[in-house]
Amino acid sequence: MRKLSVVLCLILTAMIASEAWAKRAAPKPVTPVVHNGVKYVAPHENGREGKIEARNEKTGEKLWDVVIYTVKIDPNLEEDVQWAFITGLAVRDNTLLVTNEKSEHFTLNLKTKKVEKVKKDERKKP
Repeated sequence: MRKLSVVLCLILTAMIASEAWAKRAAPKPVTPVVHNGVKYVAPHENGREGKIEARNEKTGEKLWDVVIYTVKIDPNLEEDVQWAFITGLAVRDNTLLVTNEKSEHFTLNLKTKKVEKVKKDERKKP
């Protein structure tokens, strides 16, 4: 009986450990960018959508937010390994450039708040 308990304990430990290994690490914080008195931040609320918040640079008051992209979740896979967090922000003219963990690039027109995904062949090399 004691051997059975030890074996069951080892099996449960192995199962829990394998679950832990499948989980993703926490996303790294994204450095906000400031343009014309507005601070643009990418909060990591969840990995199912990439969102941008515009905040007053001086007061921190939230002005608006926009969802840049939504991740389609495959129910047959672990959800957290499918998440895609924003990794970088930059401003060029009146456009916010957004990059995520999947190396996808998006533009957000800061006047119209229109979002567009940038195709690979349209990306400008730095």
